Amino acid sequence: MSDPLSGLLGSGEGQRAVPRRPVPPPRHPRSGGSGLARLLLAIVIISAVVAGVIFGAKAIISNLTHTTTVSDYVGQGTGQVDVTIRSGQSVTSIATSLKVKGVVKSVLAFTTAAKDDPARTSKIQPGDYLLRSHMSGKAAFALLFDPKARNAQPYTIAEGLNLDQSLPVISRATGLKLADLESAARTPQLLGLPTWASGVANAEGFLYPATYAPKRGTSAVDVLRAMVARFNTEATTLGIATKAQALGITPLQVVTLASIVEKEVNTSADLGKAAAVLFNRLHDTSNFPTLGMDSTTRFAVKNFTGPLTQSELASTNPYNTRAVPGIPPGPIGAPGEATLQAVLAPTVGNWTYFVYLPKEKQTVFTASSSEFNSLEAQLARETGGG
Repeated sequence: MSDPLSGLLGSGEGQRAVPRRPVPPPRHPRSGGSGLARLLLAIVIISAVVAGVIFGAKAIISNLTHTTTVSDYVGQGTGQVDVTIRSGQSVTSIATSLKVKGVVKSVLAFTTAAKDDPARTSKIQPGDYLLRSHMSGKAAFALLFDPKARNAQPYTIAEGLNLDQSLPVISRATGLKLADLESAARTPQLLGLPTWASGVANAEGFLYPATYAPKRGTSAVDVLRAMVARFNTEATTLGIATKAQALGITPLQVVTLASIVEKEVNTSADLGKAAAVLFNRLHDTSNFPTLGMDSTTRFAVKNFTGPLTQSELASTNPYNTRAVPGIPPGPIGAPGEATLQAVLAPTVGNWTYFVYLPKEKQTVFTASSSEFNSLEAQLARETGGG
């Protein structure tokens, strides 16, 4: 009996077998987990980038708006600190110096104060100052414009002043005792006078006329030493030692003659002529046995303004050039550069007399004794003396 299904499925005899296709496994819907992770990672990355941009922007804005904390002291500070500001020194350099000396806490503390006040920043003056320790930058900057903070005591010595006239000026300006200054002036070996002046008794003639500004607390000796040092510089520049030899006199005599000229005439145009009168008289001892200058007698008797008496004119002190021949033993005041130069290179001329006429406000020079006598008579009339 045949199989009833054999006709449907075939028995394999006389028929080609139909191959079967492999059946794929059933497909399941995706869960979507890996896509969500990628999305979250992208969000994190974008957030980080945005946060970085915001943080950087804040930092830039902070710098631009100057919100950086400045390291600074508070208040006016204490004590005293000696500070020197050089000509041409920058604000940053000044601030650095102040920080090193403990005046301000940081360079920025001072430069910030200066930046906030540009009008005064350009007016900072070089010189010596007395500031304080641990000052705020603003307080330190402001103190530089207080005259009381200047560590200087300026004074000016005019050409021709002698020790009796100049030392009181120095005393009033510096607060130094006049007695201390006088004592220092009488010890020239401590003041650095040139070697060719080693025999002088004091500093007369060597306190160079100029403006000085010693620091507070400077000793009397150091104040005068600075003035003598200025003289030495000028003397070297002018070549006093060498040129004196060519004139046939000593360097000390150059200074002495210059001090006489300084006292006798008062205009620069007359300096060289007055120097010529002195040299002409020194060379013509037959007609001029002495220099005959009243200024030297005034110095000796300390009568600088009033009329000289007959007893003063007849005194035999070594500075009385009416009675004693030759050049006095030392200067009678402090000559300036122009007068020293005039003695080193006198104006060429044969003048042997000069008379100052106050009404005409001029000094008249002459080589004639008769003209000189006429000028003396004119002077007497103008001054009520005859």
